Amino acid sequence: MEENLKKALLELLVLALLYERDNHVPELTAAIAERSGGTISIVFPYAILYRMIDQGYIQELPKRRAPDGRRRQYFGITEAGRTYFREILGIYRNFTGGVDRLINGIFPSEEGDFQ
Repeated sequence: MEENLKKALLELLVLALLYERDNHVPELTAAIAERSGGTISIVFPYAILYRMIDQGYIQELPKRRAPDGRRRQYFGITEAGRTYFREILGIYRNFTGGVDRLINGIFPSEEGDFQ
């Protein structure tokens, strides 16, 4: 279950970043680590990217110079990817909101300790 959850959430995060703007792999991995406060990292980014290319959610864009001066392969989100992202973001928010309500109803934040 943990692997499936991580896989789905990493796809959501990659789509969110590509929704914002086109990225190359080092930018994607760095942005995920930085914006998550170091709690999330992608070990095999190409597996995620090529799976989403096969699904039609993202596409390889022409190589171009990155800010570091190197030619990089950029990835961008497709219109199908934008639609899919909005759908799964709604599902994610609804689901995590329900989980929070349930957990907070059992373990109010004031308790804070599970011992």
